[in-house]
Amino acid sequence: SDVMLPKITGLAFCRMLKFDDKYKKIPIIMLSAMSQQRDREQAIEAGADAYFIKPFELELLLTKMKSLIAQTKDKN
Repeated sequence: SDVMLPKITGLAFCRMLKFDDKYKKIPIIMLSAMSQQRDREQAIEAGADAYFIKPFELELLLTKMKSLIAQTKDKN
């Protein structure tokens, strides 16, 4: 999810998913042009599993996605 969405912030969206029992196991990767350490901290506090600053390397994103999916499968 991008941090900046049209109708709701990505942080609010993340919180909604992570604090709902039906959706909390879904891995969330936040993408943003916001590069301050506090931006990353807020995303993690909201429940994000990872935070990538734009522009990012596609290979790193794919690697992180695979890792999070594997972790999710291991927990189930």
